[in-house]
Amino acid sequence: MADLCVKEGVHLLGPTGLPRRVEGLEELLQNAGMRIALRRGEFPYGRELGSGFWQWDSSEEHALERAAALANEGLLDMPGVRAVGAREVEAGVAFQIDTPLGKGEVVVWRASQES
Repeated sequence: MADLCVKEGVHLLGPTGLPRRVEGLEELLQNAGMRIALRRGEFPYGRELGSGFWQWDSSEEHALERAAALANEGLLDMPGVRAVGAREVEAGVAFQIDTPLGKGEVVVWRASQES
């Protein structure tokens, strides 16, 4: 069953006006992005979900390698899905994601430690 399409916390609508669905590679990438962005331990129904990416500091040495490692922390429960690279973009960090269905990229907004 396909998931609903979510972008920046908003459900996107399809051409019929109903919520758009995602499946396959698009669904895996969407789920990967959500797991990276979610602070580990803050989702009450699955405290194991999320990553430590919110603690990432872009000024530290080897910052992008650390970002990818933090992303992979959040992807542990997604078999075959891994962040293989990261690059800084205006909105945050773009992660290159390998999945069993192919490759793609997800952009995760970099929250401050206060937000």
